Amino acid sequence: MKIKATAASLFLLVVLASNSAWAQVQMNILTAPAAIADPLAGFTVNYTMTGSKSGVGAAAAQVTFYLSASANGSTGVWQLFTQQILLNGSGLGPYFPPAGTQSRYISRLSMQANAVAQLEAIAAACQPQTWYILGRVDSTTIRSTTSVLGTTKPADFYFTGGTITPASIQPGGSTVMTFDLYTRCPANTASRVGIFLTDANYQSLGSIGAVNIGAGAGTSTLPPSTITFSSAIAPGTYHLVLLADVDGVIAESNENNNAGDFTLEVTPSPLAATGRHVGELGTGVSLPNEVTSGRQDLAVGAPGEAIQPL
Repeated sequence: MKIKATAASLFLLVVLASNSAWAQVQMNILTAPAAIADPLAGFTVNYTMTGSKSGVGAAAAQVTFYLSASANGSTGVWQLFTQQILLNGSGLGPYFPPAGTQSRYISRLSMQANAVAQLEAIAAACQPQTWYILGRVDSTTIRSTTSVLGTTKPADFYFTGGTITPASIQPGGSTVMTFDLYTRCPANTASRVGIFLTDANYQSLGSIGAVNIGAGAGTSTLPPSTITFSSAIAPGTYHLVLLADVDGVIAESNENNNAGDFTLEVTPSPLAATGRHVGELGTGVSLPNEVTSGRQDLAVGAPGEAIQPL
């Protein structure tokens, strides 16, 4: 009997030594902030663990947190943080997880590159989004909690393109203008794009008119529209300046990218006027303060003598 008992004990020790840890340590409760305005700025999750492990390799466990589009991690999963922790015990166990609530600060430094990219997209979105924060120990049951990530963003107007055809005219000539204005994030009310004539130094010479832009988001397009100039306009270089939200009715996330301009050459001879057929909209224009400050110098009013209303 002693021989059999000794053999059984040796068999058990061999089994324990040759197999990986058995039983489980798993996450029990997981919580995260209900709302995280900027997840890439860092946030803290709290969690508890339960269970035990025994056997070879039982002294440690891997704790991992994820971002997911689903509560069980079945779709859209990005790793936020992972770390090996030491459990409490000795020998072949049992080993137990730390007692009580544990905290883990998650920052972009701990995230995989694809998780950073995903959170950048979420943070840049116009509206907050509900996502799942997942956690688990080793390969055990996933725990999940929800967080609302991001903030509501104001609208932002900027021009993405446009042309005038031709870009060289004689006094009394006409040009046809088009433009595309993009509204990033919905505007809660309608606005207008002001169109103005300035000299080569962006000194205002008068208003041409205004184009209505509806509320909401997306691209607004001005279809080909003819602008006719007076025969009294002097030859020289001019700018046709576009100013989104000219009346200042929309609080934007960026008020410094609302302008665009075309360069228009007025030449005395018909031959010279054929030199530039198409003029492209410049979207990186930096207008003088007197042009944009308060918009008083480019207020939409009666057209100047050199131009006719749009």
